[in-house]
Amino acid sequence: MSSTNIEQLIADVQAAFDSRPAEIEPGLDVDDAALLQLRKGCRLLAGAKALREVEYYTLVVEASFVAIERTIEFRLLERGTMQPGDLPGTHAGVYREAAEIGIFTESTAEDLADLWREHRAKTYYQDGLATADRAEKLCTLAIEIHAFIIGRSSQGHECRCDLVDCDGDVTLHCQ
Repeated sequence: MSSTNIEQLIADVQAAFDSRPAEIEPGLDVDDAALLQLRKGCRLLAGAKALREVEYYTLVVEASFVAIERTIEFRLLERGTMQPGDLPGTHAGVYREAAEIGIFTESTAEDLADLWREHRAKTYYQDGLATADRAEKLCTLAIEIHAFIIGRSSQGHECRCDLVDCDGDVTLHCQ
């Protein structure tokens, strides 16, 4: 491997992102921005569950946090309080917007932002360790938030989830 190879691979990746998408991930071929965020949330939750089963706990933590954010963004777009280009640029901003439109109370939004700030960043970037228990609990929280938001949506039928919570106890059918 050389720096020339790396430079070429970077160019190849850039070209792939610049070209028209082909072979789109299943379930994401939708025209509506809100539904795209919803379906990303569904796929992230399914991925988190699969990754938990093979003990990739760091990735479960990451996917669970991102699934929560995509699901909240779905609701922000669905309700028309934001446009795709106006979605919050920060993780804490997503939770703040959720509180502003009444998805969560202010204290719940602050608790979610604190979880992200204190545990996601530490687990992903610093010396925090992902464990089975942490991954399970966060994944279960993400699924509960997803189901909660979908249950209050007029487009809940567009959800493609058929999940068992991350400890295997409760089946959540979002469809």
